Amino acid sequence: MRISFRGGDTQRIIAVVNMPVWKFRNTDIIYPKYRLLEGVLAARGMSKALLSDDQRLPSPFSLPGMEQVARRLARAAANKEKVFVFGDYDCDGICSTLIMTSFLERCGAEVKPFLPSRQDDGYGITSHHVRRAVDEGFDLIVTVDNGIAAFDAVSAANNLGIDILITDHHEPQGKLPDAPVVNPKLPGSQCYREYSGTGVAYFTCCAAAELLNQPYPDDYLDLVSLATVVDVCPLTGENLLLARRGLLQMRKKLRPGLQALLNGNNYKITGRIMGWILGPHINAAGRFDDPHLAYKLLSARTVEEAEPFARELKRINAERKNAVEIIKQECISRYDGSYFPLLASPQWHEGIIGIAAGRLSQAVSRPAAVGAISGDEARFSARSLGDFDLVEALAECHSETGALRRFGGHKLAAGFSLHPRDIPEVRSFLNNFAKEHLQPEDQVCWVEIDVGLSSLPPPQEVALLDRLEPHGKDNPEPLFYVRDQVIDVRSGSNWFLARLNSGLKFFSSQPVTAGEIVHAVLSLGVDQYNGFYEIIGHAVDVRSFLCSRDDLVQQYFAWRRGKEINEWAERIFHELGLERKGDNAKTSLFLSPTFLRYGAVKGGGKKDE
Repeated sequence: MRISFRGGDTQRIIAVVNMPVWKFRNTDIIYPKYRLLEGVLAARGMSKALLSDDQRLPSPFSLPGMEQVARRLARAAANKEKVFVFGDYDCDGICSTLIMTSFLERCGAEVKPFLPSRQDDGYGITSHHVRRAVDEGFDLIVTVDNGIAAFDAVSAANNLGIDILITDHHEPQGKLPDAPVVNPKLPGSQCYREYSGTGVAYFTCCAAAELLNQPYPDDYLDLVSLATVVDVCPLTGENLLLARRGLLQMRKKLRPGLQALLNGNNYKITGRIMGWILGPHINAAGRFDDPHLAYKLLSARTVEEAEPFARELKRINAERKNAVEIIKQECISRYDGSYFPLLASPQWHEGIIGIAAGRLSQAVSRPAAVGAISGDEARFSARSLGDFDLVEALAECHSETGALRRFGGHKLAAGFSLHPRDIPEVRSFLNNFAKEHLQPEDQVCWVEIDVGLSSLPPPQEVALLDRLEPHGKDNPEPLFYVRDQVIDVRSGSNWFLARLNSGLKFFSSQPVTAGEIVHAVLSLGVDQYNGFYEIIGHAVDVRSFLCSRDDLVQQYFAWRRGKEINEWAERIFHELGLERKGDNAKTSLFLSPTFLRYGAVKGGGKKDE
């Protein structure tokens, strides 16, 4: 894919974007020397214990701050107090609100769930919400998936004499609110840090249940799994254990609201189904409308009860997708080649600027920010890639310009606001910052290969790969490398079905020709037809040849000695501006379009010089 643009100094930035560079996690891991599942685990350094259905979850009291929070929550449940549960408008906030509310109601408390409007309330609990809870006679406020920075709200609660408990998973901002807090990221925490807000809410309910001599609310693990995948939390360690158990629960009995979203289709639930179908519909409610729509869908007791909410969420999600595409195309048309495009409009909806920023960043292989202007404020969402740190960039911007009213977030996703008149100054600063700090390797689209195939595995081996589900952040679908001759090819309007000499068949969107030797990276699945099982691959990338960094090093020294070298190596050296004689400064292979198209690296070597 090439992006055309007007002007811009792009000397250090790669010219061809979105070309995948292959990365072999470990070139020694080859089937059948390793079984498929064993090979994937070895390549990723994963413990087989994580895949065991008998592996025990940690004690809920291992989370810092849990003892005090759980005791107050258990007291509220035992005394049937009135509890105000304050959540968030995204999937994680909605699921955590539903878990906390359902658990407390089951214990006999009177509970009111509240999900803020993105447009009217904004993110997080405020003093206004606290006063509302007091006015309505509540005894206790519990936050889920927010609250770690709610200093004003907690101060108001303390002044008004209402107890407030904070359950959150976001990074603390130095000091903590003056209230009981449970958060895996608290200073000095020794527990797993990457739980979702729903995971923290689940463990909080488990701790309270233990104090009340009640069973754990494990019937809500499906919501923990859904939120963990959709909130793009790392699927490692305890998160993978939680997500796996919730996935199995969904496969056994799918929540009626999720059945309604899937139109009754008997899909096998996977991380992809959660992340690409269920999650976007649930998030659409909070982005474009009322998050309570998604809450009602997930809490519905029958498919019939859920169907009206599912229909409305499908309509909203279709509207959301159309709006995102319009913004993306407008952003690309306005893109001028800058290192950090920053674009805004009063016509753009604030609920989708984060998605639009991510799409723009992917399209141009740069960090990007997209903003919605309303009156004297412009609110931006930014997305990054590689090792380019948005928080560092925004902190430097604020320090130098003083133009940012608010900013925060993570390395790869952040938000900030400013007066519209300051947009040119901030745009200029961020462009210059990215020009200095953005590296070619940050822009590379990586394809990480787990296992090489030297023969065709049986369907039973491929079926075992399902033990790795759900796939998502830091636990992608396994990918396999094969080099083989194409025996025959069938094709349709936009697909090719190739059969290799080994007998393996794979679909590809790239042209494949019978008789050629191909290098292919595939995901593998099992197809069942009339009682027969067959392995089918789906190509992520197909190439006519492959060049590795190690190959190029050998070619380079031969070339420097005056020997003849391969045509593709000579082309790469020419693209990098290297000379056969004289001194050559270090340069990045990722500045070569030829290497981007055909290159491969080993292990963790992303800094390829």
